[in-house]
Amino acid sequence: MNAKTKSDAIELLDEWGNAEHAFLTRMPDCMLDFRLGDDGQIELASIGEATHDCIMQACYPELDEAFATAEFDETGLGYSAKGHEQIRKAVALEHARLMDRPPRGKEAETAIGREIQKQTGAASVVIDRIVRAAATKRLRSREGEGKKPN
Repeated sequence: MNAKTKSDAIELLDEWGNAEHAFLTRMPDCMLDFRLGDDGQIELASIGEATHDCIMQACYPELDEAFATAEFDETGLGYSAKGHEQIRKAVALEHARLMDRPPRGKEAETAIGREIQKQTGAASVVIDRIVRAAATKRLRSREGEGKKPN
């Protein structure tokens, strides 16, 4: 599915968890190859070259650089021990970089939304949508009509 805005993407990604804490970036191309596993589950077979390059450059720049500069073995088909070590170090660096600076999630717009967000850990855009829908429904209902306001 194509998200037009960051908020749309966060709502779509809510299926897996609160994406406000994730690094989100627009991808110009996305090509994925799926296969059917022996257990009947859909599996990712591979990703397109442009998709791979986009992910590496945007999400893992240190690792992308390591792959580009890692030393090859004498056959030229694989990496040398030194090249493998350079890649392992880049992976560790990327893990540390991503864990050290998780993006801070946005707070919900309303007090009740923030309370729900505290209890559920859901993204603010999801909470705000739910609170707006509930408020709209309540305002359109005839509940409390003719009674004194509190």
